[in-house]
Amino acid sequence: MEEADRCGDIMIMDKDHFKEIILNQLEDGVFYQKLNGNRDKSTVSKIRKLIKEYSNSLTNKEIDYLENLYVKTSNCYGLPKIHKSKEIQDHTENSDSMYIKINRPTDLKLRPIIARPSCRLINLLDILLKPFCIKVPSFVRDDIVFLNYIQDRVPLDTILVSFDVINIYTNIPHEL
Repeated sequence: MEEADRCGDIMIMDKDHFKEIILNQLEDGVFYQKLNGNRDKSTVSKIRKLIKEYSNSLTNKEIDYLENLYVKTSNCYGLPKIHKSKEIQDHTENSDSMYIKINRPTDLKLRPIIARPSCRLINLLDILLKPFCIKVPSFVRDDIVFLNYIQDRVPLDTILVSFDVINIYTNIPHEL
């Protein structure tokens, strides 16, 4: 059972189909490359070096949070993008049931999630930076806030356009 990307719906998937989708996605040489060896220990070593270097800028609680982590092998999984599957949307629109059954949707994609040792560091940064986000003039929490904001600022005859960026994180050069 997997929670779907964005909409929060629950999806029960055939394990082999799920594995097949994620492996096909990872085998795409344009966005992914196979690495030799495990880099997790090296990542943890770099994080510990940073902690030591900046220990005077961190609280004891922050240092404890970053240092006391159980290092396990990086993990990759995917969240089903059911909102982008035409096959699933068509079944949903033509059903009056709370549940739909599609054995193996052919157009289903997954949003890849990579769980790594650096997630602890990223999580801490998120906690520390979140209070400052609301002070940035361009910060928009979600689409409802945005729609309420533009309601009085945009003329009624304005045409709003939305773009869907595909594979945004896999298209950002690693140097950045």
